[in-house]
Amino acid sequence: MARAAQSGSGRRVAAAPVLRPADARLESLLLRLHAAADIPQFWAALQGLLRATAPFDALVVYLNFLDFATSWQATEILATPNAERPSAWFRDRREVDMTPGFVLSQPKRLKVYRLSDVVPDPEELRRSPFYREFLAPGGWQHLAVSLYWRGDRVGSQVAIRRTAAQGDFTAAEIALLEAVHPHIEIVLNRLLALEEERARRRSLESFNHHLPFALMFLDWELAPLHVNQAALELCARWNFGREKARAYQPRAVFRPPAEILAACAALKADWLARQSSGQPGEPAATTVAHRAEPGLAATIRLHVEEHTRAAYPGFIVYLENRADAPAPDRLAGNSLLARLTPAEHTIVQAVCEGLGNDGIARRLGKSVKTVKGQLTSIYRKLGVEGRTQLLLRLH
Repeated sequence: MARAAQSGSGRRVAAAPVLRPADARLESLLLRLHAAADIPQFWAALQGLLRATAPFDALVVYLNFLDFATSWQATEILATPNAERPSAWFRDRREVDMTPGFVLSQPKRLKVYRLSDVVPDPEELRRSPFYREFLAPGGWQHLAVSLYWRGDRVGSQVAIRRTAAQGDFTAAEIALLEAVHPHIEIVLNRLLALEEERARRRSLESFNHHLPFALMFLDWELAPLHVNQAALELCARWNFGREKARAYQPRAVFRPPAEILAACAALKADWLARQSSGQPGEPAATTVAHRAEPGLAATIRLHVEEHTRAAYPGFIVYLENRADAPAPDRLAGNSLLARLTPAEHTIVQAVCEGLGNDGIARRLGKSVKTVKGQLTSIYRKLGVEGRTQLLLRLH
């Protein structure tokens, strides 16, 4: 028999039941949830799972609250058709919503609660502006909420709404919601991390696209991950020659030059040999020149991601067209910029976005002291004295 457990509101509710394989339908719904590869698939699977555990009239999911304590703004709001509202509706409800104060006043982080935990007296609830303005017009009287925390703040929320006829959520339903909570949390965290990684990659690609030097990233199998516009143009010239390349759209005919791929393969073999010998040392780098046009050259560095040992190394390729080099004063800045490490590129990107040292430190999970030290290194390499000169040099 399930033991009684203390809820965040002080009530005693049944302990979360064990989800047994015998419940084939629920198990199938959980497997579908875990198989979700993106947010739309997660949303569809979540609706099916919650209909089976706590039937609802309307469902709303808030992904990534910007600040749960003061604002209902979220990076994305998913809602069933009968709960879709203009953004102003979600913004205005913050003025009269009692739930944030209730959640944040609890001695422990809540995972699941009911509106009746917040306002136990039905008459008091019906007199509240929150009920009159935001629940009654939709025909809703009961709420059950699942919270998903990120550290010490509420990150996302699932809100289940019911009509008066459907009745309040039972202790057994709340126990089921608590039982599926860790499953939803695992999937949600995984998908949000993927979304954030995609956003960072798109930002980096957008930044790299306009850099004043040619940059190309290749994965462990030598497949291109990202090639900026300058690199597309130089690869076309490398593969087809100056005159013929002018007749092509660089992206349409892009392929990494054979000499560059061969140099990457040699670096890869050398790195594997050093790993096997137990003396890995620093990741290697090399330079390769075009066989017929010496002005074209590429500097290639094998890059090992310092924050995870599970990822394969990749290759960072800087291409140069020394024959068409700019004036010496511009060349000094650009060639030095091309030699920044990937970590320093990330710092420069954040500076270009207007972030201060504190913002960069929060984004990258580093200390402010570390960020200052990296900026000092960047300034020294580029021959500038601060942020303003750095931005001028880049543009």
